[in-house]
Amino acid sequence: MKKNKLIFPLLSGLLVGLSYPPFSLGFLAWIAFIPLFYSLSKEDRLGQKALFGFVSCLVSNLIILNWMALNSGTSVSIAIISYLALSLYLTLFWMGFIISTHFIPKKMELILIPLSWIFFVEFLRNIGPLAGPWMNLSLTQSEYIRIIQLASLDTNIISFIVILFNVMLYKYFIERSSIFLKYFALIFFAILFFGNYQFNYQNNRVSDSSINVSIGQPSIFPDEKWNPNLRLTNLAIMDSLLEKSIEEKADIVVWPEVAVTSYLANNSYERFRYQNKLSNAYLITGIPERKPVNGINENFNSSIILNPDGSFDTYQKIFLVPFAEYVPFFKDWINKMNQFDDIGSFYPGSDYKTFDIKDFKASILICYDSSSPSIVKTMVDNGAQILFVITNDSYVGKFMPYQHFQLARLRAIEQRIPVIQSANTGISGIILPSGEVVYRSNLNERVVFTSEVPIYD
Repeated sequence: MKKNKLIFPLLSGLLVGLSYPPFSLGFLAWIAFIPLFYSLSKEDRLGQKALFGFVSCLVSNLIILNWMALNSGTSVSIAIISYLALSLYLTLFWMGFIISTHFIPKKMELILIPLSWIFFVEFLRNIGPLAGPWMNLSLTQSEYIRIIQLASLDTNIISFIVILFNVMLYKYFIERSSIFLKYFALIFFAILFFGNYQFNYQNNRVSDSSINVSIGQPSIFPDEKWNPNLRLTNLAIMDSLLEKSIEEKADIVVWPEVAVTSYLANNSYERFRYQNKLSNAYLITGIPERKPVNGINENFNSSIILNPDGSFDTYQKIFLVPFAEYVPFFKDWINKMNQFDDIGSFYPGSDYKTFDIKDFKASILICYDSSSPSIVKTMVDNGAQILFVITNDSYVGKFMPYQHFQLARLRAIEQRIPVIQSANTGISGIILPSGEVVYRSNLNERVVFTSEVPIYD
């Protein structure tokens, strides 16, 4: 095969990759697949078509997931191996999609190609221990507030329409039939009309109540956070953030994933130390947690909510990061061999909790949890009126925090509830049910931000 045959698949992969945050050139996604479709039309051999899909997907994965190679929470070799292995694994779903298009009749391409994408890439890729909802194509449109209003219907609709538009434009260029441009214009303006109506409607809703939320972004890097010689320094930083939040009359203070490194649920002295400072406020923070179950210490990446009355409750992260928080397929063996090390040996939680805060219900998501629409939906179905996303994001370079914040934005629109995100080094923020961002912090900024957040029944 001539090397120049790979130019167009490479170009598609590049355009897809640049569509995602932090580049956020989402408009590229609407044309990104055209070079790939062109290459497929010039090749009859199924194996070569699968190769084109492999190349396109691998290039886009290497761009989107580059933060995995920058993971400072593990060794360089493990980070790079995980990065390459996951990037290669995810190509299987693109290849399945490409192979399926080979058997689709031309008259059915407009409908069946987008549906095939949804099934092979957005559905199959998101099941099992290596699920990757982080990669959904809807994320490319997260900066286009009118377009992403479609997420309130279903996030997959955005992905479907992006692929549909690629097919229509490709067929226009090949067949030169104006009907495809007419379809394009009709659907596009319908999307804008729907999006504008929904955005304005959500922003004009009258809230039933509100709560004063204070986000603390400590910006303490991992090598500092876990350094025992800096424990008192780190405690002083967190105390200063808490004091400022209390001064600003916060009803609830939100700190990021593992903002407190001690086992707070089991340490009554340190727990009461924080509660005595809270006055009438609640505090949500991430903590490590260890529970003995059947003679085995089970480690959890957890959050704790400290109530002003001295009580507390915890939530255990459900959606663990594979190869970082646990080892798929070998979890139980690894954990039995690793009773005293929290790293890479976590167990998932199973309780989709809601917490009573004053007169409303809230749920907490930890890091990777917020990439899963199903987890969020279950919590909202259980009564959650506001979501708190706590995450670290300090291990993984500069790409991932931008992607993570935009995922929270999609979750807010999907469920039409406020989402509050507190990240260790950024990006933290407040997102309304319309998707409008009230506040967004800068990376590596130590800051406290307090604002009234509306609550809707």
